[in-house]
Amino acid sequence: MRRDELTGTVFNIQHYCIHDGPGIRTGVFVKGCPLRCLWCANPESQSTHPQIFWEERKCTRCQACIAACPRKALFFSENKICIDLAMCDGCGRCAQICPSEARTIAGKTMTCSQVMEEVLEDRLFYGTDGGITVSGGEPTMQPDFTRALLAASKEAGITTAIETCGYTSQETLAAIAPLCDTFLYDVKAVNPQKHRACTLRYNQPILANLRMLAASFPQCDIWIRTPIIPGYNDSDEDMERLRDLAASIPTCSQVHLLPYHNLGEGKREQLGDPAAFTAEIPSAEHMERLRDIVQGCGKPVY
Repeated sequence: MRRDELTGTVFNIQHYCIHDGPGIRTGVFVKGCPLRCLWCANPESQSTHPQIFWEERKCTRCQACIAACPRKALFFSENKICIDLAMCDGCGRCAQICPSEARTIAGKTMTCSQVMEEVLEDRLFYGTDGGITVSGGEPTMQPDFTRALLAASKEAGITTAIETCGYTSQETLAAIAPLCDTFLYDVKAVNPQKHRACTLRYNQPILANLRMLAASFPQCDIWIRTPIIPGYNDSDEDMERLRDLAASIPTCSQVHLLPYHNLGEGKREQLGDPAAFTAEIPSAEHMERLRDIVQGCGKPVY
C-alpha cells in the first residue's frame, strides 16, 4: 500500500496549537492508549475504536437511537438514554440518526493524505519552528500511520513532533525517532509504585525508552512533561525524582509541569463511563514551589 493510502483512527485535528511543541502547530490526535490515567483529559482517546458521545442537554428522548442500534447497546432508563459499553462497537448509527445531534462519534478513519491536506492548510502559520504534532491517545499504538504522517511532513519541509507516554517497544520508538524533531515525553510519575497506581502500568519501559532515545538519537529534542495531580504525584520527593531524571537526560532541553484540570470529567459522563475522578486544581503558589524544586535539574522549567 502506498504511504498516502495508509489509514489511521483520528479523533481530532486541532489547528493553531501553541502548547504542543515549538512554534504554531497542527495537532493530530489518534486513538488508542496503553495507559489508564485516572485524570485523563481525553478519555475518548483510550480505546482504539470509535466511541459515542451523548450530550444529555440536547437529547429529546425520542429514542430513535435505540431503534437504530444494531447491537441493542442502548436502552431507556430513569428518563435518559443509557449505553451498555460492552455491547457498543462504535458503529455510529445512533449518531447518524439523532435529530438533535445529541449523539456524536469520536474517532474516524482517515488516510495519511487526508490528514496531510488539513495539516498543510496551516503551513502559512508555521514559520521555521511550527509544524505537525502527532498526539493522542498514544501515537505509537498506530505506528505505521504515525510514521507515514511524520515522513510526509518531513518531505513537505515542516517540523515534526510527537507526544508520547513512552509505553511501547524500543523497536517501535526507534523506527519513529529518525522522523521526529521533538519528543513531548510524558512522565506521569517517576516513582514506579505511584505510576502503577495512577495509570495501571509500571514505568520501567517508559524510563528505559527515554534513556534509549537520548543515547541513540541525540538529534531529537526531548521535552519532559509531567501532569501535576495534587495528592498523587506532587510531593517534594516526586519533584526531586523528576529533577534527577531530567538532569540525567542530556537531550532534554526543558521540563513542563502541567497543572491538573477537570476537563475530562464531563467527557467521561458523555461516554457513559460511570468512573469518576476528582482532584484539587493546584494553586499558582503550589506550582511555583514545585518548579523551584525541579529547577535544580539545570534546565528551564515551565
